[in-house]
Amino acid sequence: MALPGTPGQRISDLCNGNHITQKELAEKIGVSASQLSRIVSGETRMVSSDILIGVAKEFKVSTDYILGLSTVSVRKSYDISELGLSEGAVRGLVTGAVDVQILNRLLEHKNFPKLIDLIRIYF
Repeated sequence: MALPGTPGQRISDLCNGNHITQKELAEKIGVSASQLSRIVSGETRMVSSDILIGVAKEFKVSTDYILGLSTVSVRKSYDISELGLSEGAVRGLVTGAVDVQILNRLLEHKNFPKLIDLIRIYF
């Protein structure tokens, strides 16, 4: 199911939600402010893959979200190095030595940040 609106509107919403101007975003992704402005305003309906990928990386969202193909903004895949996990942790996840369902429940629990703070104090 496609989301209502255009990629330009979603880019505008991402800028507003992250308190970044279109000009700042344009500089960060290496395009002219006028080019980005034309996309946001709807004057240019086609978004190049370079701009799409640049915006997705800058805001850490999926390209599908920007295109309106998914309501889920979080990317589905990450380079392991982006997650900051050790090689041993990745090995445990990949080999099944770590129960991923339990890990997900732990990470998503509302008190998890408190637990991390206590563990940090302990170490």
